Amino acid sequence: MNIKNALATEGWMKTAEFEWLAEKASKLRTIVEVGSWMGRSTTAMADNMEGPGVILAVDTWRGSEEHGSFLADKPPDFIYRIFCKNLRKHVDSGRVCAVHLPSVEAARVFQAIGCAGFDMVFIDAAHDYENVKADIQAWKPLVKPGGLLRGHDWGHPPIVQAARELLGTPKTSSTIWYERIANRPCGGLA
Repeated sequence: MNIKNALATEGWMKTAEFEWLAEKASKLRTIVEVGSWMGRSTTAMADNMEGPGVILAVDTWRGSEEHGSFLADKPPDFIYRIFCKNLRKHVDSGRVCAVHLPSVEAARVFQAIGCAGFDMVFIDAAHDYENVKADIQAWKPLVKPGGLLRGHDWGHPPIVQAARELLGTPKTSSTIWYERIANRPCGGLA
């Protein structure tokens, strides 16, 4: 797996997590990443996808509560510009498409236009209970049967609580949690 560029990008994921994400992404064609920040995990996935795959990077690029002091004196598009710089090659090629919307709003838009059946949705946006729960509820129906709903920061109490309430006990690999989506009756979104 090629994670050199991801490791050179500012962010919080560990090497083993990049390797795991990169390996999974190498077999997928449609990925939604909810919470892309500066593009560290986006880079790990995009650098390893083969063929005509695409990653829809969903973010407001304004940060969460925990980023308030860091972003206080920065222009509103500061993080988004860094993301675009870090992913320029993949954005220019069409491999990565930035979706500049709040997570739940983006999920509603995709559902409204019939854009479902993603191979994987990777959730790593706000880390509070209400937002994690809302992200899982909004994005789970958009994962194709047999596809994967994944997220980061397993072990963080609000994430564990929301995931367990909605998914039971998801599988984990380091701090990544995941659940394979079961076939739905009649192939519906519900």
